[in-house]
Amino acid sequence: MKIIITDSGLFWNPWNPVLKKYKDLVTVVWLGGAKSTDEYNSFICPQKYFGLGMSMGVGSIVYNNLESELDRLFQMIGVYEDVLFLTDNSIESLYPYLVIKNNSCRVNLHLLASPAWYFEGKKRVQVHKELLSDLSKLKSVCYVDTTKYLNNGFKSMEDTLAQIKAYYDELLPILIEEIPKIEEASYFDLSSKKYIPLDKGVGVRNILQKIRDNSIESKDKYVMEGEAPVRLFFDDKIDRLAARIDGKEICDTLRDYRKQLAAMNNIEFSSEECSHVGPCAGTCDKCDEEAKYLSDELSKIPKEKQKIPRFEL
Repeated sequence: MKIIITDSGLFWNPWNPVLKKYKDLVTVVWLGGAKSTDEYNSFICPQKYFGLGMSMGVGSIVYNNLESELDRLFQMIGVYEDVLFLTDNSIESLYPYLVIKNNSCRVNLHLLASPAWYFEGKKRVQVHKELLSDLSKLKSVCYVDTTKYLNNGFKSMEDTLAQIKAYYDELLPILIEEIPKIEEASYFDLSSKKYIPLDKGVGVRNILQKIRDNSIESKDKYVMEGEAPVRLFFDDKIDRLAARIDGKEICDTLRDYRKQLAAMNNIEFSSEECSHVGPCAGTCDKCDEEAKYLSDELSKIPKEKQKIPRFEL
């Protein structure tokens, strides 16, 4: 396996300490034209074209500089069967993946991606989204919606970045271990921490759009999506909540909230940690039973004496 990063990524860059464990696998594409460390194998992108540096995406100056070295890029990848591109909210971090994908390559391409952040400007957000609109030729994709970490007003940006970094540090070893096991086009489910093969009718071409549209289907009839849960009817006509990419996190958050609610109002309550493994909707019949019990018990307390914990999902 080979792992490719750039010097422009916010998280996936040569200064990320977690990559030191895999330095024999990592190649840094230096888009700036010069390297600042010899710790990793390096691919230095020459500065053949110059401009104001305002263009973004395919056809930009940086992209064209990299694409002009296509033959050398293919030589750098060599005969590795699996190539994992680690990208983040930086548009430029996507360039090595895009150049290789758009110009064909006889290796298995794997992508770790996340969206641009809203405060970076509408233009960058739109360009980033467009660059991920066609994921054809990929063997697998893992999509982490890092924007959810930005919605907690009680944390500084430093704490937010540290939280995301900690999540990535936990995720990367799993991806490295699971990728060699992939036999067909797959999507990484963040709940079960497994790659799930996609139905042939779905593929990976527009997988992110299908996530947003709540219409990605895997072979086990689950739906992977990143927005609000939707209800689906399966072949057995059983109505079930769709699995979410962050379902397990939602389950834990809701359970902690119920425990806080019970403690603040002196309600007798016990809840066992969920042992479910695999795609998760974030709630289930057991969760609903606990919620109904607490609601019934809370209704017995005068409204002016009820205490409701602050809740942010």
